[in-house]
Amino acid sequence: MFTVTSTPSSRWFSFVTECWRLAALWFAGVLLFMSFRIFFLVYFYDHIAAPLDATALYNTLKTGFAFDSAASGVCFSIPFLLNCIFQPMRLGHWVSNIRVFTARVFFSVMILLCITSVTYISEYGTQFNYFMFEGLHDDQQAIALTAIKQYKPWGSLISLVLLLFIAFRYCKHVNHTSLGFLSRIYTVCKWKRSILVILITVLFICAIRGSFESRPASRKWSAVTPDPFVNNLVINPFRSFVYAIKDYNELQNHGMDGKNPYLSSNAAPLNNPLLDYQQHTKGAFINPPSQVFLIIMESYDSWPLQQKYASLNVTNELKSLARKGIYLDNMLPAASSTMNSLSSILSGIPFSGVNMSRIGPQQPASKLSFINQMERLGYTSQFFYGGLLSWQNVGEYVESQGVDNIYSATDAGGKGSAGVWGIDDGQLFELAAAKSEQKSFNVILSGSYHGPFNLDLAQLDYPYASYDDYPATIQSLEGELLDPYVLGHLWYADKMLGEFVRKMEQRYPDALFVITGDHFSRRYLHSRPNLFELTHVPMVIYGQGITPDLLSSQHVASHMDIAPTLLNLIAPKNTAFYSMGQSLLSAQEQRTVFGFQTIRRNEKLWKGDLKATYGYYKVNEHDKAQLTSFSPSGVEYIDADTEQAYNRYMATAWHLLTRGMD
Repeated sequence: MFTVTSTPSSRWFSFVTECWRLAALWFAGVLLFMSFRIFFLVYFYDHIAAPLDATALYNTLKTGFAFDSAASGVCFSIPFLLNCIFQPMRLGHWVSNIRVFTARVFFSVMILLCITSVTYISEYGTQFNYFMFEGLHDDQQAIALTAIKQYKPWGSLISLVLLLFIAFRYCKHVNHTSLGFLSRIYTVCKWKRSILVILITVLFICAIRGSFESRPASRKWSAVTPDPFVNNLVINPFRSFVYAIKDYNELQNHGMDGKNPYLSSNAAPLNNPLLDYQQHTKGAFINPPSQVFLIIMESYDSWPLQQKYASLNVTNELKSLARKGIYLDNMLPAASSTMNSLSSILSGIPFSGVNMSRIGPQQPASKLSFINQMERLGYTSQFFYGGLLSWQNVGEYVESQGVDNIYSATDAGGKGSAGVWGIDDGQLFELAAAKSEQKSFNVILSGSYHGPFNLDLAQLDYPYASYDDYPATIQSLEGELLDPYVLGHLWYADKMLGEFVRKMEQRYPDALFVITGDHFSRRYLHSRPNLFELTHVPMVIYGQGITPDLLSSQHVASHMDIAPTLLNLIAPKNTAFYSMGQSLLSAQEQRTVFGFQTIRRNEKLWKGDLKATYGYYKVNEHDKAQLTSFSPSGVEYIDADTEQAYNRYMATAWHLLTRGMD
């Protein structure tokens, strides 16, 4: 017979009691994460493109449970291990105190991450990723004011306080609840205690692994459904935050001893990486213009220019220029953020995940610098930005690239109607017009199509005051449509662009204009854009001597092709230059191009982390004209040669940025 007491008082019983309390807290953590996952699936249902049947939903929740278990298990592993160590030492009161402290910190951080994730998904269509840390280099006050004005997060704050109150009350309940029923397993039998210890240990290990299977919960196994958005929700906000930190640190590893994150251990080293990128112009296609304007429009993506959205008439100005000149819509941006796309275009070094505006000024401009190559053709370089030069260190960065004259909101009297970010596009283009010089290369970075969206559009004859004003064909689209007021800021940016081009064309008849978007806007007319609409930006080249027949609109391109294309348009024959892009005037129409975590090969498009998961889409030109519901293209895996080429391309970019010409 085993000896059992009804009122045990021993270190063994204290150990079992603490394990039970930790299990209750672990379960509450899992329940918290799972509840938010279900909330995300319901709240962001219109983001789901693929059919979500019972099997897909089961796989989502089952795999999500593994991540939730691991997140909660890891966080409570410290009090568990201390319970194993301190109880035999008669220090059980320390275990209780540490458990209470750990639980409060755990629930505070987890609830904050889950609440914040709602806004992050609303803005970026994904859970936390490396990009969130770009805000460390941004105007943080402007970001905070934008979030407050645009999202009005009062509901989130109330939810945060309410959930914290419930969580803390639960922690108190767990700490003070009598666990008399545990006395039934109290025993002095050593082998029975040993079995229970083994069981507790096995359950603990499975909890922190998130699985009873041979492989633990891992990001690379999270793609359990056909829909990339749902797969993204499989990983809870805590784990996505941890992965974001890991990815950011890996990409930012730019010390002299840093390892290139894109080169495998057995990959050939990069020796003289520029040798493969020296090029020569074929001969000027047009007479050298007296003025060149490179206009990079904030959040100006390809979708508003598609034929199926023509009835909106929100981008008529750029469409008019596109009809007269060269127009491409199959162009990948270098990055999904303004500063990194700008840095890539100006420096000639593609964005590889490292914040370029912080590293660039630490060393001389590379031989790929677009600015320096234009200056060698006799142009004075100028940069115009509607915000403050402290934003993302942009002033110091463009100066490091060799820009002669730099202008910002300060030169136009400070902040205007654009509020927290600076002057609006109308004021910016007026500043550029006033400061234009003979034979200058002018880079203009716009900003009006950016939150918090506070322009007075009623005074500008904007046609859409409400959803009811949208054309009938647009109103028939499924799901919630883009707020007409937000769309109006795109209309305004386009309007100001057209007025500026006409003014400069009248003043300088031979002026050349190159216009593109910095990145896709993350705002779409309807709730289910296809992957093409989620990734591409337009490019228009307009000016004297530029005709549509110079270049097919079907060309696949990237931001890195802008510099070599422009140089081949205007530079004398055999002018030497360096570029990681290709001149579109001589490049093959169908080819493979790269953006950061984006690959376009002919009609095939991939986006995502190649080490984890990614979305795939087969670009169909009919989709640009037919206003029909989007259907996923299935999945096609990237072949080894393409993946290797992408990694080599990014490895070169990382090397050139962090190591220079070495």
